[in-house]
Amino acid sequence: MKIIAGLLLIGSISALADDPSLKPQLDPAGKTKYAERYRIIVDLDGDGVDDMLLSGSPDEFGTMGGPWAVHLNRDGDYKRIGEVWAHPLAIAFEPDQARIHTDPKIHRFTRVWVYLKASGSAGSFGYFRVGRDSVDEMASIEIYPGDGGTDIGRGLYEAAFKKSPIPFKIQGSTTTDGGTVTWNESKR
Repeated sequence: MKIIAGLLLIGSISALADDPSLKPQLDPAGKTKYAERYRIIVDLDGDGVDDMLLSGSPDEFGTMGGPWAVHLNRDGDYKRIGEVWAHPLAIAFEPDQARIHTDPKIHRFTRVWVYLKASGSAGSFGYFRVGRDSVDEMASIEIYPGDGGTDIGRGLYEAAFKKSPIPFKIQGSTTTDGGTVTWNESKR
């Protein structure tokens, strides 16, 4: 019985070691010991297993958003394949039509739609494409969705971010003084 319990403990520890969101983020500003982050839980590759976007520290974020590391879940091991820039309130996911291709040069799983605010009435609207081993650079156009914007800009923004075709959850971290990270649902 002790051997089984020991194997379960070792298996649990190794499973935790493979999840980068369970490693504490030191506070680069030095105000506290650890910085809190966000993560987005979403099935990017359509395999029925949750993948993850893990935010950078708060000092990297502004009104436009910030960097998110994209991790695909491969048998409990999260493989970092790239990065997107996004605001957690202006992000959506849709299946990419190139999912059906077998050629890795054109095969893509998901489009990550984002809006990067430049001013109160303008910003970049576009998407990143997630593949097996990489994230493509953002393809974007400038739109005008704000109060001083246009009906087309506001319509594009609402159509993209009202309801994501691929569901996702945003979670916020809480880190103890000892470095234990837990995650809780965050309100959108």
